[in-house]
Amino acid sequence: MSVSKKQRNKNNSKRPIVHFSSNGERPAYTSNNPVFNKIGLFFTAAILLALFLQTLFFLRPWQDIKETKVYTFQMDYRQVLKKLDLKVGEPYWQWAGQGQTINRKIKNDSMIRSVSLELSKNGTAIIHVNENLTAGFVQIKQKWYRMNQSAQLSSKSIQPDGKTPVYTDFKSGSKILKKTITAYLSMDKVMRLAVAQIIYSPIKSSPNRLALVMNDGNLVYANPSSLANRMDLYPKMVATMKEKGIENGVIDLQYGGYARKFETSDDNLVSSLNSEKSELSSKSDSSSK
Repeated sequence: MSVSKKQRNKNNSKRPIVHFSSNGERPAYTSNNPVFNKIGLFFTAAILLALFLQTLFFLRPWQDIKETKVYTFQMDYRQVLKKLDLKVGEPYWQWAGQGQTINRKIKNDSMIRSVSLELSKNGTAIIHVNENLTAGFVQIKQKWYRMNQSAQLSSKSIQPDGKTPVYTDFKSGSKILKKTITAYLSMDKVMRLAVAQIIYSPIKSSPNRLALVMNDGNLVYANPSSLANRMDLYPKMVATMKEKGIENGVIDLQYGGYARKFETSDDNLVSSLNSEKSELSSKSDSSSK
């Protein structure tokens, strides 16, 4: 059956136009349908808009930092904010996603391992500080060295800061020293600040006995295994001691808890601290001159 020329032209007009390359290869099928083009353009614009809105929500250019919360173990929060140079009222976007930047600011600080920053939707900057903790100070050959939570000493000598205790009569790296450090750092912050000196003072009946010389002039006997828990009794024991008319004395927390007056052996321990304190003060005075 023959088909007229007009009918063939009509059928051909419905077929898509396919162009061949110069080498004769046939390309993938393409369509110039304007409906498909508009749909593709719509989805592209929608994706770009979503990305823009997501970035805008993340940076929040309209918002400022309204509050800072710093979580530390030993360091003062103001010290951390000063190191990071973060202030209330600064633009939110300036600190959004700046975790690596703030860690570069403290990379040379021996007291800080790392810092994490989280910005809440209400404009609060939440800072968590992972510290290199100071357990206290040790004197070796008339020089003082800082000791960290692993009982490791600093490479350079440094004077005690008065915020952490002095350790006396411990063997370097011994198990009793490490247990004591763990117990001390497990104590409440208020009680940690109240301890001036920790002396390893074993006796036959108590081979792991510790003597803690307190800043208020009292002396505490305890064991490393129960130190952190029993030191919670200290404020009550001090009150009980004063009720008995004892201004300063001994609080024994090894087997329960009781208070008494100083004895000769106790006075020797306290006097050792007083001599070290006077030596420290004279050194600081001479260095200031």
